[in-house]
Amino acid sequence: MNYINEFYETSSKRFWNPSDGPIGRDVQVLPLIEGDGTLLEYGFGSGSLLFQVAKNHKFSKVIGVDISDAVIEKAKSNIQNINKDYCQKLKFIKPDQAGEKIPDIKSNSVDCVVSVATIEHVLNPYSVLDELYRVTKTGGTLICSVPNFAYIKYRFQLLLGHLPITGTNEPIEKWRTAGWDGMHIHCFTKNAFNILLKDCGWQPLSFTGWGTKLPFILPLRKKYPSLLSGELIAVCKKE
Repeated sequence: MNYINEFYETSSKRFWNPSDGPIGRDVQVLPLIEGDGTLLEYGFGSGSLLFQVAKNHKFSKVIGVDISDAVIEKAKSNIQNINKDYCQKLKFIKPDQAGEKIPDIKSNSVDCVVSVATIEHVLNPYSVLDELYRVTKTGGTLICSVPNFAYIKYRFQLLLGHLPITGTNEPIEKWRTAGWDGMHIHCFTKNAFNILLKDCGWQPLSFTGWGTKLPFILPLRKKYPSLLSGELIAVCKKE
C-alpha cells in the first residue's frame, strides 16, 4: 500500500452506516439529483447517498468510486446486510493509485456525476474534475461540493487570528492523530470554485448551501451560500 492509500484509509474510519439513511449534506444533495441511466459518485464515503439513489431514483446503474479498500469493503458488506432488489444496481470500483483516473469507466458513459466533500481531499482537483468530465456524457450533470473558506463565521475567526476548522470537530491540538483539519488539503471560495469548474470544462448552473444549526436561516444559506454557508454545492452541466 502506498502513502496515498494509507492517508485515505485513515479517514475511512469516520463514516457512518448507510442503512441509517441520508444525513447532513445528503439531505440537500438528493433533491438536486435528476435523470436516469448511469450515476457515478466519486468519493462515496459511507455510501448512504448511493443507496438512496439506487432505491428511490430511476438510474439503472449506480457506481461508487473510492480509493479506500476499507470503504469499498464496508459498502459491499452493507449490500449483503440490506439484501434488497435495488442493490443489484450498485457497483463499487477503485480509481488508480493516485486517485485521479478511473480506467474502468468509458468516456462519455455517465449521465450524472456526484462528488460531495471530496475535492478538498484530493491531491490535484484539476485532474479529478477533468476525469469526471471525461466519463460524463455531453449534457450530463455534475453535482459537486467543497467547504467554503469565505463563510462569515470563518471570516470572523481569521480576523481574530484563529484558523477556521472546516473539516473536523476535533480541536487543533488533536490534529496529529485526527488529521489536519479533517484531512482537508485545499481551501475554496465561491469565486475560486467557479473558476476551477469552468477551467475543467464544466458550466456551473447554480450554487447553493446548507447547514444544520439555526434551521430557520436555511433558506438564506441556500440563497447566499458564499457568505452564509460553510459548504458550497454546485450544479453543473457538460456542454
